[in-house]
Parts: sequence; structure tokens; C-alpha cells
Amino acid sequence: MMMNGQKKAAAEVAVQLPESKMVAGSMSGPFGGASGGGAAAGLRRPFGRKAEVMNVLLRVLCMVTSVAAVSFMVTSQQSSTVSIYGFTLPIQSKWSFSHSFEYLVGVSAAVAAHSLLQLLISISRLLRKSPGIPSRNHAWLVFAGDQVYLRKLASTCLSGW
Repeated sequence: MMMNGQKKAAAEVAVQLPESKMVAGSMSGPFGGASGGGAAAGLRRPFGRKAEVMNVLLRVLCMVTSVAAVSFMVTSQQSSTVSIYGFTLPIQSKWSFSHSFEYLVGVSAAVAAHSLLQLLISISRLLRKSPGIPSRNHAWLVFAGDQVYLRKLASTCLSGW
């Protein structure tokens, strides 16, 4: 081959990659796999334990806010008086007087229970130093559960209309 008046030999360059063994069901990346040994031990996760600690903190935040919302809603009541043409009428409002508000309390309690369950699972896996989400199927299951409760909470906004 000639290039700019000089001869260059065409050489084949081969790159040999090291063998890697993949175990069925193992994953790399932020969703699991590389902590603990075995075939996936050589893989490096980009966030490591930080992502799992952040998952636990977000679950704690979700559970605390859900429990606070339920406790505020259950204990809330309001009383007042209304004067109509000289007549004073006492008015009482309590959460159990409205079906849509009962639905909101029930969904918020279910979200708090789901958050507590996921928090306990996440903490136990964090303490055992096992992957927070061990497989792709588990990740999808957790995601689907979170989405169901998100949709239920969003539907409470429309239940009072």
C-alpha cells in the first residue's frame, strides 16, 4: 500500500479480550450483582453502596411522610358556627364524614405499610451487604409496586370531585 510516497505494510491487529463467565440472572450496574463475589465480582458498579443507602433514605422519607399524613388526617376535626338570619348553627367536620376522605386515608395507610415493608427489606439487605436489588425481575417488581401506589395516591386527588 502506498501513502504519500511511502510504503506501509498492512498488518492485522487482533485484540484478545479476557474470558468472562456470566451467571444466569446476574446483573451489573446500579441494580445489583457486583457486591459479594462470584462471577460478577470483577464488575464495578458506578455508585456502589451509596445508591443503596440513598434508597433506604428515600424509603424512610416516604414512610415518615405517609405516617404523618395519615396521623394528621385521622386526628383532624373542625368545628365552627354559622350565623344564618340570626340563627347560629354549630358545624362539625371530621374525616369520617366523607367517603373520598376515607379513601385517601386508606390509600395513605397502604402506602405507609408498603414503604415500611420495602424499608425493612432494604435495611436488611444493606446490613447483610447483599445487593439492594438482586435481579432485574426484582427491580421491575419493586418499580411496579411503587407505580401502583403512586397511581392510587394520584387517584385520591380526583376522588373528591
